[in-house]
Amino acid sequence: MKEKKKKRYENASIDLLDIIRGFSVLEYSGQQYYFKHLKLMDAIEVDNEQIEDIKKSIKSGISTSDELIEQAIQSGAWSKEKEESIKSQKWMIKKSTAALAKITDPTQRKIFNNSLLSQEKDLKEIQAERGKLIAYSAEHLAELKKVKRTYDRCVFSSKDFDSAPDPKNRDALTVMLFSRYNDLMSHERVLEASYKGGFFDLYVTQRNNPIGLIDTTFQEITVFQKTLLVLSSSLLNKIRNTSIPDEIYGDPVKMFNYEEKPDEADRKVSHGTEDLKAKIKARGGELKAEDFLSG
Repeated sequence: MKEKKKKRYENASIDLLDIIRGFSVLEYSGQQYYFKHLKLMDAIEVDNEQIEDIKKSIKSGISTSDELIEQAIQSGAWSKEKEESIKSQKWMIKKSTAALAKITDPTQRKIFNNSLLSQEKDLKEIQAERGKLIAYSAEHLAELKKVKRTYDRCVFSSKDFDSAPDPKNRDALTVMLFSRYNDLMSHERVLEASYKGGFFDLYVTQRNNPIGLIDTTFQEITVFQKTLLVLSSSLLNKIRNTSIPDEIYGDPVKMFNYEEKPDEADRKVSHGTEDLKAKIKARGGELKAEDFLSG
């Protein structure tokens, strides 16, 4: 358990370092490569190019995913039941993940986590089956082009980001690129990077100008830096406006996912209203701005 906790802190520090400096180091076959993080503006541009690619493919006669799925249903290669199964499994996994974050007992967590892993395995299998049916859809072809563009924009063999890697390493580095990309887009990893990496403490003092903490602008901010700021803000709001149980306080993921029961929230609102009434009476019918911030 101690080793696992130590690893989480190490990951949080490394993740925060990468997010703040704007790049990650990828090691492959004894050599270092550099993943330059996408700027938010570049990501928007890449997404827009993907949309245009889909339109062009459809115009040239390539079927959409929906059309291919409908054709597969009509031919018996797929079914509406399987389509609905994917939706229900995704919903169940989302709910299960949120519930897992609230469980503190190690034994219960292990049992629940095993159940969640089984659900995720079932979903992957049926999604893989569906994926084969839409492999040549307009959307999938556009996604392949997006992967290529992202690689070309992001992966370099020098720290100055001015030289491309050897083409023979492209496939392996593409896998590593998107593995790291997914790490840094994970809410759990980013929350831990913020809270355990030390960023959150500074964020609390600079919440009125958070972008100044990373010394950047809207035009230069990366997608991961944006996620770091957004989740830090959400976590702070959760801590300030929710009665976090002692047993989960200090765990950023559990605090972020925690939801008060309706009756607890109602009592909190009721107490807050009574406090304001008392202050109005004490001040002869007047309130100051800070009265709404205290609690």
